[in-house]
Parts: sequence; structure tokens; C-alpha cells
Amino acid sequence: MMRKVLVAALVLVLLGGVGMGWFAKFQRSMIFPGPEGVTVPLLHRFASEVGATELQIPTEDGETVYGWHRNAIGDGPKRVVLYFHGNASSVLAQIDLQDRLNQEGWDFVGIHYRGYPGSTGEPSETGTRLDAKAAWDWIAHTLGVPPSRVVIHGRSLGGGVAAQLASNVEPGGVVLESTFTSIADLAKEQFLGFPIGPFLSHPFLTRELAGAIRAPVLVAHGGSDSLINIKHGRKLAELFSAETFVEAPGLDHNNVLFEGSYQDQYIAFLEKAVPSDTP
Repeated sequence: MMRKVLVAALVLVLLGGVGMGWFAKFQRSMIFPGPEGVTVPLLHRFASEVGATELQIPTEDGETVYGWHRNAIGDGPKRVVLYFHGNASSVLAQIDLQDRLNQEGWDFVGIHYRGYPGSTGEPSETGTRLDAKAAWDWIAHTLGVPPSRVVIHGRSLGGGVAAQLASNVEPGGVVLESTFTSIADLAKEQFLGFPIGPFLSHPFLTRELAGAIRAPVLVAHGGSDSLINIKHGRKLAELFSAETFVEAPGLDHNNVLFEGSYQDQYIAFLEKAVPSDTP
């Protein structure tokens, strides 16, 4: 949730029931604000610079999602990180991490949710499920990669998307970075205890999916996250029985989490979840 949610909270305090109606109508723009300054020509330019293949993946309901595929450096059986970005982000985020993945023998596949640059439609929780499944199917059918050799990685809002997908497929591993137990829980905190649950069209109940995910899980969270409090990460690590929990002291929500030793821990988790020499 972006800082504008705090402004909306003040509106609710001032307007009460009227504010609740406003929230129900306009929550999409708060939950899915989209990345500022990211245009399709910019995506084309960066894709060319980093050697990414640009994707147009059809969904089951007739939309098309934009994405990148970056091939691993070297030969051998493919391993893929399927990445879901945050609500105001894009595939341009964390290119350095993409580079490291390629160097370590991992393909990178990332998509933009419907309504984001290059993708058709309007974003919604239901829509992101279909977008994620389309990307998963593309990896299986076009790249021919078995589920056990795919790690699903979601950051912030993308953690909710990643958990939903992982609860319905059988990946080799799951990474939940700087994400929430649910948007319903997060909104209750941001809106000073107002009972807004019934008004949420996109609750992303990540905490309820723990029992449906059997793959090893890494949970990572900044210790000074001012948008999604560290208690969300700690609770997810507990609920999902995380094999690895990375708490990064002093890092806020928009800091790059997987740098330095934290990046090494991330790569170590991937290598344990899907070793390079497994068929």
C-alpha cells in the first residue's frame, strides 16, 4: 500500500460512512497505482540493453500481459525464477538481481499485471491470479520447464500474487519479500482500526494460504519497513514454516533488500530448493 493510503485514512476519519463508500469505489487506484514514468518505449529500450526477450502472454479471460524473459548464462537444464513485482513497480526493478540470477544459471521471467504498462485490462486480485497462471503456463509450455525447477518470487503486493499461485501449483520454492499477511490486515492498521474488511474487493489473504503450499519458503523483510511492518514478515515466516527468514535491520520498504550478504542468502536458498544438477 502506498503513502496515499494514509491520506485516504484521514478522509475516512473525517467523513465516516461517506468515506467508506469512497474507499469501496476507489480502492483499485490505491492498491494498484502502477509505476510512475514507466512507458512501453522505455521498456523496449531497457529490454534491448539487458538482452531480455519481451513477452505478450494471453490469459484465460482474453487479456494480454507484458513480460520479460532473460536467459541464464551457460548450459544445462533450465531453472527459472518467476518474479511478481510490487504495486508501483515493474520488470525494471532490481535489474542487478536479474543479472545475478542469470550469472548463477537461472532464467528470469517477470510480468506486468493487467492494466500495467504493456498489458491490457484493469488490475484486480482476481485478474492477478489469471495473469500469474498465464505466466506459469508459458514457462511450462513454451520453455518446457518442469514445475519443480521453478521458484516463484513475489515482492510486496507481488508476494500476495506469488502465494496465490504457489497454493495451486507445485513449484520448487517460494520467496515472499517485504509482503503482508493480507491487505485486509494491512488496511486495518493503516485505517486506524476502521472495520473496512467488508469493503475490500482485493483482500489478498496471504496468511490463509500457508497450509496449501508444500514447497520450501524464504521470507525476507526489512526491519524498518514503514509501509508493511516487520511483524507481517515475522508472522508469515511462522505460518509458512519458512526454511529461511531474512530480517534486514534498518532497511525500509523501498530499499533494495537482496544486496550483499542478503543476496547470497537468497541465492543459497534457490540453490538448495532447485540444485543445478537435478533433472
